[in-house]
Amino acid sequence: MRSSLKKALAASLEGGLRRVYDRFPAAARAAVPRTARDFVRERFTSRTLAAAYDDKLWQGFSTQARADLERLKADAGRPLRERTEACYSLARWHAVEGDFAVALEEMRDRLALDPRLWRTGRQYMLEALFLCRLGRTEEARALIERAGAGLSFDIALQLMKANCHNPAVSGSEDGQAGAATLECINAIYRRFRLPEIARRDEDAPLTLDNIRTEGVRTHFDADNKVTVIVPAYNCADTILTALASLAEQSWRNLEVLVVDDCSTDDTAKTVAAFCAADDRFRLIRQARNGGSYACRNRALEEASGRFVTVHDADDWAHPLRIGMQVRALLRSSGPPYNLSRMARATPSLAFFGTWRPSESLTALNLSSLMIERPAFAKAGNWHEVRVSADQEFVRRLDVIFGADHRKQVVSDCPLAFARTVPTSLTRHGNTHVRTFHHGIRRTYHEVVGAWHMSLAERKAEAPAGVPQSLPVPLAIRSGHAAGERLDVVFIGDFNMSGGTYHSAMAMLRAANAAGLSTGLLHYRRYDLDVAAPLRRQVIDHAAENGVRIVSAGESVDARTVVVTHPPILHHRLDMFPRIAHERLVVVVNQMAERDRSGKDMAYDPATVRRHLVEYFGHEGEWVPISGTVRTLMKADRRYPPPHGDTWTPLVDTGEWCAREPRWRGRERGRPVAGRHGRDHVLKWPGARRDLLDAYCAGRACEVRFLGGAAHARTIAGRWPANWTAGEFGTRDVREFLSDLDFFLHYPHDDYIEEFGRAPMEAMAVGVPVILPPVFRATFGDAALYAEPRDVWAAMDRLWADEKAWMERIEAGRAFVMSNCSLDLFPARLRPEGNAPGRQAHVQGEGR
Repeated sequence: MRSSLKKALAASLEGGLRRVYDRFPAAARAAVPRTARDFVRERFTSRTLAAAYDDKLWQGFSTQARADLERLKADAGRPLRERTEACYSLARWHAVEGDFAVALEEMRDRLALDPRLWRTGRQYMLEALFLCRLGRTEEARALIERAGAGLSFDIALQLMKANCHNPAVSGSEDGQAGAATLECINAIYRRFRLPEIARRDEDAPLTLDNIRTEGVRTHFDADNKVTVIVPAYNCADTILTALASLAEQSWRNLEVLVVDDCSTDDTAKTVAAFCAADDRFRLIRQARNGGSYACRNRALEEASGRFVTVHDADDWAHPLRIGMQVRALLRSSGPPYNLSRMARATPSLAFFGTWRPSESLTALNLSSLMIERPAFAKAGNWHEVRVSADQEFVRRLDVIFGADHRKQVVSDCPLAFARTVPTSLTRHGNTHVRTFHHGIRRTYHEVVGAWHMSLAERKAEAPAGVPQSLPVPLAIRSGHAAGERLDVVFIGDFNMSGGTYHSAMAMLRAANAAGLSTGLLHYRRYDLDVAAPLRRQVIDHAAENGVRIVSAGESVDARTVVVTHPPILHHRLDMFPRIAHERLVVVVNQMAERDRSGKDMAYDPATVRRHLVEYFGHEGEWVPISGTVRTLMKADRRYPPPHGDTWTPLVDTGEWCAREPRWRGRERGRPVAGRHGRDHVLKWPGARRDLLDAYCAGRACEVRFLGGAAHARTIAGRWPANWTAGEFGTRDVREFLSDLDFFLHYPHDDYIEEFGRAPMEAMAVGVPVILPPVFRATFGDAALYAEPRDVWAAMDRLWADEKAWMERIEAGRAFVMSNCSLDLFPARLRPEGNAPGRQAHVQGEGR
């Protein structure tokens, strides 16, 4: 509850600050440096500006985000906390890129900015970690001994001490180094009163494959067998470590099912030999390679234990891992599952943590999930994708059983060492764990997350598991073949609001209605919240209509690619998909500047054109959405020549034109006029007199605003008695429009309105539209045009003449049917004779 309240308050504050900022004229707003604007926004919300840039750093915009973080770090006028957080973000980035010297320098810059940080875990642990990665273990040891003196026991600190002694880290040939490393690790197990580890072969070096535990008291419980599932693929060199650690578990009533996933090495032979020596172990061979989660489900078909757990084929488990988890479940009256923790370890038993460095060197071990077997009947099995189904399944369990897996952890002590190797799926290519933030894993979790929300809302179970219809990335579907060639792929920011979003979705719906195969790439605008998940309505639409959601780093083949909003391309993505295509269309629905004075810049066309060439090999065809845009493009050298077609925004006429329009002059004493639109300073007339005249203040009519009217209230001073206002969401837009007799739309004189989706929607519903004369180039005879001072006279005349009123309805709907119907979209995709040839462009490796 507190978290929700905090988020709501932050959103309210940010919205209030944005409204205050938007009240200033465009020229005044443009004069405010972006850093100052960002500071005001972030200063009064729950997150810092450095945190926002950190999101952008990892979520696809590293080039710009790094520059912004460097600028923030160097700005002496910024709060100290912001600058030190910028150092931390940059340090982690350089470490992930393998440049530990620069990462160390960033952490020391952080300390120089604020010397009080020297005894914080974040500071000394990351400094020590980077020193160890550089082989400077003596410096690291001195650092943690000084910083850690007098502190309470800390697992991460002990593991870092182990690193400092580890000969594989230090390069030392000291014969006692291995013993010192073990002593640091065993201090953790002593703390938790667990058996300690030792070398299996005293004469061999200390490695992950050369550890064992002695003096373990065993226990056999005939009523509580545990099935352990071990998926295995090409792991002949490491699987004996995993199997031996399971054979030595204190909980003796085990059934270990090793599933070989069509290995091409000696994995199956090695496992078979082990099984021959211990009848609790059994080898299952897959008929085809399907991935780890398909292996788990195959084993589940043969499982006979009351409890089921998993173990990775290259990991080591402490002998009490299974016993501790079983006993916790037997004692518990809560959810029928639990987990334990792990420490990631290199083959030489060095502990460097997860892929992105932090002060913690242990993590939740999702592969340690233990679940009562009957629970699968409610939750379904593992999702058979190539990666990330561990997280999905645990979260699905949380939803179905109303729990939080983070509270189902049996101990803080690491009960497994998870082997870290560069070739694993978590560290390799487009399935690297960093794609959880930008790429395939992120898309996957957003898609299944939307389904989880649906389960929670319906309080439903999922005995069949994850629906096959969910648009998960093709590249991680088990057994997938190359994707079919799509008719059209849409690239846009599908989290935006207003006309940009609705117009993009209308094109997608039009393509689906025409039976075209479609895909979409969600390309977030840099200046917005890049961490926000893809809008659930988009995911639901994709699932219902077979739309492929394309992820960063994937490959896709399409006849036509449509960029739905040029400003998104102002900032370059780190991993743009490889898109083979025949035609590229850029829908120009936003000019470079939002205002005619050129002070409020949305994007640089030259930059967008350059990025298009980098992504696709050419800049495509730039298609205006109106005559207004065409005229502006022709007059602006930064744009290529506009395409001959005009892609007017679309609307579902079957829905929007379904209502029979009705003149209410006989039943209403006075007409009802209205407007719906975003409450932005440029969406209202700048002069008070124009505002009052355009929206008929004090006249014999009722005027309703949907979408907020804070700016109008500020400009008007005194709120007119015949005005009412409501926020978006308080009424359905079509319902709101259907109750109007007139639609009025008068933005700021300086505002460039590229089209005017709101007036078009009013025409579709069947409401006469009155606009400033500047809109004539867009709507022609479909609307009435009047200066603000003449609006009431035009409205009053039309209200008195039913025939003329109905003629305006007919003219508006004729425009919509001729220019905006979804049926028009397929013809737009037919390429011109001079369309660019078919090609595929691969993004360069450099950032």
